[in-house]
Formats: sequence, C-alpha cells, structure tokens
Amino acid sequence: MTDNSSATPFDFMQTMLPKWPKPNFSNWAFAEREDELEERTFAGMQRLNKTAWDRAEKTLDDHMTFVSHRLHEDFECAKALADCRMPDEALTTLQSFYTRMADEYQAHLRHQMDLFRDTVNKGIETAEELGETALETATELSKAAEETIEEAKPEPAPTRRRTKSTSA
Repeated sequence: MTDNSSATPFDFMQTMLPKWPKPNFSNWAFAEREDELEERTFAGMQRLNKTAWDRAEKTLDDHMTFVSHRLHEDFECAKALADCRMPDEALTTLQSFYTRMADEYQAHLRHQMDLFRDTVNKGIETAEELGETALETATELSKAAEETIEEAKPEPAPTRRRTKSTSA
C-alpha cells in the first residue's frame, strides 16, 4: 500500500500538464515603458489642465471687461436720455444705443466663441497626443510581454511512460 496522503490534485496537474510560461511582469523592460507612458500621460494632462484654467481666466476677464463696458454704456445712455428735450431726440438716442448694444453683443459672442473653439481645439490636440502615446505604449508593452514569455519558455517536460502493474 502506498502513501498518497501528501499528493494533491495540484501535484498531479503539475506533472501531467505541460508547463506554461510564466512571464516575469516586474522586469525592467516593463518598468521603462510604463515610466514613459506615465511621464507622457502626466505631461499631457498637465497641459490640458493648464490650457483649461488659462482659457477660463481669459474668458472670464474678457467677459468682465465687456460687462463693465456695457454698464458704463447703460449709464451714458441714461444720462443722454435725461438731457433730451424732445421725444424724437430720445428716440434717436435709444435707437443709437440699442444698435450699438446689439453690435457689441454680437462681437462679444463671436469673440467668446473663438476663445471656446481655440480651447476645444487645443484639448483635442492634446487628447490625440495622449491616444498616440497609449497606442505606442501598448505596442511596447506587448513587445515586452513577448520578450518575457520567450525568456520564460519552459524546458520540454520528460515524457512519462506508464508501467504495467501486475496484481498478485
């Protein structure tokens, strides 16, 4: 009678199944490539963040300048209306005021849209760079995995022959 109490199914699987290569995923080839991905991704995200904040500040400053100008124009119109002595003078003053106001609002909206378009274009440009970085890094990591698997290929397992057992 043999003592099989120490043998486990796992032991059986290890002896009967071919040994699969176990790549070493902590090797330096991966580390270098991962560091490059991290560096390029972080730089891209910093650029996106800086662009967003710079553009937001510029947009807000531009808008506050416009609002200040419009308030000044509103007060000037009110003063001009107070100086009017005849209804046709008031009508001419208001017509001129509203025409300038509409033109200025259109110009301001165009300018704000240009700022927004420029911000979006810079964001898209950076996102494309990040996408290219991801593709390059995926290719590099795939190469590193293949190299590691080649290094980890097992030696051919010895073939086991079954022996005939004779029962007495």
